[in-house]
Amino acid sequence: MNGAGFTVDYKCVATKVDYLTYLNCGCDAIVAEDSLKDLDALEALQEMHAQGLNIPFVIINGTDSAFIAVRCIKAGATDYLSKDELARLPEIIKQVLGEKTQSSQLHKEDLRQELQEQTAELGRQKQHSQQVEATLQKVELQLQTLITKNADGIVVVDRGGIVRFINPAALNLFACKQEELLGELFGFPVVGGDNTEVDIYPYRCNTERTAAKDSLEKIAQMRVVEIEWQGEAAYLVSLRDITERKRAEDERNKLLEEAQAANRIKDEFLAVLSHELRTPLNPILGWVKLLRSGKLNDNKKEQALETIERNASLQVQLINDLLSVSKILRGKLTLNPIAVNLQTIITKAIESVDLAAQAKSIEILTVFDANLGVVFGDSKRLQQVMWNLLSNAVKFTPSNGQVTVRLKRVGLYAQVQVIDTGKGIKPEFLPYIFDYFRQQDSGYNRKFGGLGLGLSLVRHLVELHGGTIEAESRGEGKGATFTVRLPLMLNPSITQGETQKDDKSPDLYGVRVLVVDDEPDNRDFLAFLLEAYGACVSAAASAHEALSSLVEEQPDLLVSDIQMPEMDGYMLIRQIRSLPAERGGQIPAIALTAYAGQTPQQQANGTGFTLHFPKPIEPVLLATAIANLVEK
Repeated sequence: MNGAGFTVDYKCVATKVDYLTYLNCGCDAIVAEDSLKDLDALEALQEMHAQGLNIPFVIINGTDSAFIAVRCIKAGATDYLSKDELARLPEIIKQVLGEKTQSSQLHKEDLRQELQEQTAELGRQKQHSQQVEATLQKVELQLQTLITKNADGIVVVDRGGIVRFINPAALNLFACKQEELLGELFGFPVVGGDNTEVDIYPYRCNTERTAAKDSLEKIAQMRVVEIEWQGEAAYLVSLRDITERKRAEDERNKLLEEAQAANRIKDEFLAVLSHELRTPLNPILGWVKLLRSGKLNDNKKEQALETIERNASLQVQLINDLLSVSKILRGKLTLNPIAVNLQTIITKAIESVDLAAQAKSIEILTVFDANLGVVFGDSKRLQQVMWNLLSNAVKFTPSNGQVTVRLKRVGLYAQVQVIDTGKGIKPEFLPYIFDYFRQQDSGYNRKFGGLGLGLSLVRHLVELHGGTIEAESRGEGKGATFTVRLPLMLNPSITQGETQKDDKSPDLYGVRVLVVDDEPDNRDFLAFLLEAYGACVSAAASAHEALSSLVEEQPDLLVSDIQMPEMDGYMLIRQIRSLPAERGGQIPAIALTAYAGQTPQQQANGTGFTLHFPKPIEPVLLATAIANLVEK
């Protein structure tokens, strides 16, 4: 090989162990003689292939056998030489190495091309990945927008119940900021698949905000599904605000209950009416038949006449109550006002119930303010008020009990209190004590008779006089207190006992009155009425007109309807009371409303009105009230 111009670095091995050791040292070619002690050439070739090597392999054999040559070539040898052909070895090695070099270059070219293709593929994959990532980011942004702008509240809660995400709709439901909820316990038990309703109260909020949130209770439909959140198991909670729907349902149920209650009350009233009208007739008819028989002695005749008279009077009272209610409901009840001394009225009422009180050994005590003054009202109707209150007190007070009547002045009002030690009023019935046809005991086993009209009439009559009535009781068996307040006459020009006459009418000459009412008929009537008493009347069709007229005309007194569009009477008086005195801020004001009851009276007084009159208006009472207020 050296003689052929090769510079050769070679290693000779004689055993299998040495061969295997050197095989992994990176030789360029292997020349194997088929005469090793423990390894022939074919076995050496197979060992090389077994190690995954592809080194040029030339076999030299001592015989020139075509059979052996073919066998070696089939086994993978590069070439086969007999010892007689050793001179060809350099040429074969040169050829083999050239082929190897060429193969290596081709392999490198293949590798280079493959690398370029892989690089291009990686570029395409990178571009695709970028497109996918951009799409995912777009989808994520759209999903985030959907969650953020979703009308339903969305909350993500981990398995420990801690809030991990909350959208604006949920924050609005809880009325809190994000930092007040994130990382906090959710506050509601969550189970996958749940679908339930929850009441949402103000959530952990700072002290300054809690008071404002007390009225923010809401109802939400809560649905829960299991999800994976940031690689961990969690719950997705959906909250839909159904507050208005539930309130509408509650209101509908309330109206249904009220309708059913009204129907039940009507049936109970008809049953009671039948009983109360028939009960007095039974002794009347019975004693009349006995009188006609002529078999009664003088004492029995007297007893019969007394019984007939008593039950006939009871029948008249029942019928009068029914007629009064009918007039009230149709707005036809009128008053004949005069200056009335309440002490006299109360004394007469006590006299009318005194026999019933004595029969039960009930003591009636009176505490009167002698310098009280008088009220302007219908003496007959006021006596009806006092009689109803006193007869109820006696009826519901057990034997040996006590009824106290107190009369005193409270500000501009005369206050009458009827206090008994009787059966009292159930707390749940107290709000309905003045309703028509309502009775605390309305069953067939009730102990006390009556139609349930007395206190309703009392309330309406008191309100017609510009007054109020209240009922108090600490419960059953603890008695009751009824308090009536009636406006006092500040200038009792009409003496007690005088009926209303034209020459004694309230004098409003020169008094400038501003009338406010959106209804033309009501406005014209009030103007005509007050002008008839001598007042100078200017009218306004709205609260806005009234504010302008108040500043321009400087009236002495305001008479305003309550229910008006855009700005009602309450809003009007609030704006007026915010004005300085020189611009009319302290003008006396009377409220007129079609709503009767204690609540409108209290609301009118609470917002700044001086007096309140329910419709229909009693002309003389209104004119007298104006005269009193202006003179004061």
